[in-house]
Amino acid sequence: MNRTRLLPVGLAAAGLVTVLVGIHTELLHARSMYDFTITTGWGRVPGQPRLLHSLNHEERLLAQLAGVGLVGSVLATRWRQAAAVPVLTGGVVLFYPVRAVLHYLGDPGTGVYTGVVPVGDPAGRVVFGAEPYLLVLGGVLLLAAGVAGWRLSPTATTDGETNGALAG
Repeated sequence: MNRTRLLPVGLAAAGLVTVLVGIHTELLHARSMYDFTITTGWGRVPGQPRLLHSLNHEERLLAQLAGVGLVGSVLATRWRQAAAVPVLTGGVVLFYPVRAVLHYLGDPGTGVYTGVVPVGDPAGRVVFGAEPYLLVLGGVLLLAAGVAGWRLSPTATTDGETNGALAG
């Protein structure tokens, strides 16, 4: 087996790990004091341990989609059409951080990139945490896995016809 055909699997695995790390980080932070985070109202119960069962519905969905993208990239080593799975899941994963960032930037009441004065600490700014950046990276890695899976997969299908060309 050609080892370059495993590149999409590696990209999708890196995307899965990035998404898993991203959903366990916070969406918003106070800039000058990283010892606390801000409850954003995306469904997480504050004070609970950050295990998979304490994640909200959207974060569990992102983890499952990244896993499906990994399975699709493994299948793309054999069937070229399966490369569409990591592309689609990467697109959905990319949609979540874009939606969250636009939500917080569009609402002037959220205070993103504005000053905040917590009790007993100097003034700071509310900024985005690592979650949106890691989710964008994970989505891009899943998209790259799909594109690489399409380009590096075998051109022949199991019935002997070539993909993308008419049999003559």
